[in-house]
Amino acid sequence: MTQTNPAPDIALNLGDGVIPKDRDHAQAVIESLVAKASRPVIFVRMKLSLDERRPRDEQALAQGTIDMSGTVIRAESSASSVIEAVDALGARLERRMRRIAERREDRSQRPPSTPDGQWRSGDLPSARPTYFARPQEERRIERRKSFAPESSTIEDALFDLEVLDHRFFLFTADSGQDAVVFETEDGVAVRTITGVDFPTVDHLPGLAVDSRPAQEMSDQEAAERLDVSGAPFIFFRSSDSGRGSVLYRRYDGHYGIIEPAV
Repeated sequence: MTQTNPAPDIALNLGDGVIPKDRDHAQAVIESLVAKASRPVIFVRMKLSLDERRPRDEQALAQGTIDMSGTVIRAESSASSVIEAVDALGARLERRMRRIAERREDRSQRPPSTPDGQWRSGDLPSARPTYFARPQEERRIERRKSFAPESSTIEDALFDLEVLDHRFFLFTADSGQDAVVFETEDGVAVRTITGVDFPTVDHLPGLAVDSRPAQEMSDQEAAERLDVSGAPFIFFRSSDSGRGSVLYRRYDGHYGIIEPAV
């Protein structure tokens, strides 16, 4: 007998000025998120409000929380209208749900662990290993990955850094400039290609800002700099594209590059 999942507990909190049309649109967005979830949704909470004291393009605020089989996902968005804020919130929650599903799939496809002292392509143990001691003259760029330069908030970038369990995460900020969030010995930091500070990080007290602009260099120069520094990655301005890119050391001792699609 096929077992069906119970319907999720859905709660909509509507502030003053939120009209029935806004409520119906939010309900439709919630139903769409539940249908797209990779695992059963336990509950959904969404709060909609209007505040005319805020800037005109931020007067509508939508906040949402989804419990996807024990994984709690939160996001919020503001816009000039409630419907626009709900659409932006729905897109953000869907993106985060997809990231979590990708992480689960990645973990399920990992090969069995490799005996100590050996390395095998595809190994991704939870305890990050040291890099394979490949001689420098044998190292080469083994992987080049591009991503669509879709604007992202610093909060989304930090979420992706955490949920994907990466050392760094390259993204294009709302301002249009390429940036990277990354682990440090003291926590997490952000750096932009121009070195200009993010204007909206005061509400993130655990986040440091690296104000150094990214140096322009070729892929080969970045690889040489990486070897000298011993760092896990180099954030640089590509002399070919002018965009922010990251060259990193792979566990197999070779290099990989992540760059925006031009």
